[in-house]
Amino acid sequence: MAAQTPVPGCTRHEGMGFVYVCKSCDDQVVCMDCVTDNHNGHTLGKLTEYMETQKREIQYYVDKLSKSEIPKVEEDIREFEANIGGYKKLIGDIKRQGKEMKDSIDTAVDLLVKMCAEIDKMNKSISEKNIDALKTHLKKDLKPKLDRCQETLMSGTTVDVTSLAREIRNNPTNVTPNLTRLQALEFKPGKVSPEILKRMLGRILVDGDDQSYTYKYLPKSEALVKTPFLFDSCESCLTSDQAWLSYWDSENVYRLDVKGDVKEKVECEGKIQRISVSPTTGRLWFCLFEDQSIREVTADKNIVTRFKVNNIPVSLCVTSDDMVVVGMKGGIQLYTTDGRVVSDGAGRPYRQAAVWPHHMASCPSTGDIAVVDSDCVYFDEYIAGKTKIKQPSAIVMDKHLNLKLRYTNITAAKSSVQSSQLSKFYPYDVCFDGAGNVLLTEFVTKSVLLIDGDTGGLLRTIYASDGEMPWCISLHDDGTLWIGHRDNRMKIIKYK
Repeated sequence: MAAQTPVPGCTRHEGMGFVYVCKSCDDQVVCMDCVTDNHNGHTLGKLTEYMETQKREIQYYVDKLSKSEIPKVEEDIREFEANIGGYKKLIGDIKRQGKEMKDSIDTAVDLLVKMCAEIDKMNKSISEKNIDALKTHLKKDLKPKLDRCQETLMSGTTVDVTSLAREIRNNPTNVTPNLTRLQALEFKPGKVSPEILKRMLGRILVDGDDQSYTYKYLPKSEALVKTPFLFDSCESCLTSDQAWLSYWDSENVYRLDVKGDVKEKVECEGKIQRISVSPTTGRLWFCLFEDQSIREVTADKNIVTRFKVNNIPVSLCVTSDDMVVVGMKGGIQLYTTDGRVVSDGAGRPYRQAAVWPHHMASCPSTGDIAVVDSDCVYFDEYIAGKTKIKQPSAIVMDKHLNLKLRYTNITAAKSSVQSSQLSKFYPYDVCFDGAGNVLLTEFVTKSVLLIDGDTGGLLRTIYASDGEMPWCISLHDDGTLWIGHRDNRMKIIKYK
């Protein structure tokens, strides 16, 4: 090996300097004595060449630190420093959006108030003109006639009496002046929808995921109630922590709270088919099988028959427009609360075809009506394939009962949901969420499904039962979803 200048520092051999690097011992630096002592026969390298290699590696690391890693960390520090309090703009944007919404509401309120004031002013002018015309009629026509009649009765001759009587007979009525009709004003408040307001305000995305309003949601399972009675219908009360429950073959309806305590029992004087709660009055309505009557429980707890229909009523719902939609064997029809059939401009009744529309619901925000039609087939027979021509379905109509959608199977609305169609589909109960989407209890999948109210596509599965199938459902104003099961269990979860 070529001679090298030793590098001082060997600790094992005093006065000896390092000369080589032992490749066999993980690049350990050694002196001449080390070579003959502990490294005899090992592969050695020149220390000077090894040092040059190490310096190049250190220089590469220096360049990496100074040109890449340190500038990146410094940039990250500046970014985090900039983000301290950096959401003030986002908060400001939210407040500006909220103010725009409030301003829009104020503008709408001002418009309606101004309209009422203008009509009131116009009616005042009309009333003043009508009053003047009536006063003139009273002064120049009616009172003179009264005075003449009284004078004739007191001092008129035979000729005067007979002449006046003949005149009255020939003109029995007084010609009143032409009066202008006042315009009638009425205000029907709309339904305030928290879901639509949230959509108008906007969303907050956390790492691209919509986390808006999630801090308000309670744990998934809020309550589990076991009832001592059968039920297959559930309707929300104006008190959001309570619901009305009924069963198609029972004569009683029960008002239940989230703890399972019965707060009220209504004896319906006959076997009920279905129930509904008026969204404006909060009063309970129901239909009876035997006499085909539609009845209401009044504020003083009396049961009043509002009207009767000409076929077997199997379901009903009262809308936010105070209309009563009745599902009957063979069809669905629209009535006023006093039983008058509602007709279109041509005089035809608002009607939609259905075989056995056993559950229905009205959307408070859109006015749409959703109905589940069993097509007169029981679930066990349907699953066994005994009635192959029968197909249960869910129907969505507008408030005039014009058909919008009819679901006979489940088709995905989004690519994130499996797009295959179920070979079997058996919906049982239905309700709406605040955005106008449809929630269905479905027997085949034993789940609650969320259906797009416009396209009819499956959005997602809201709930899947691990036991008996869910068969009745009700979404309350506080966002709790009441899901009744065939084994008399009521599960109450937070709808999201």
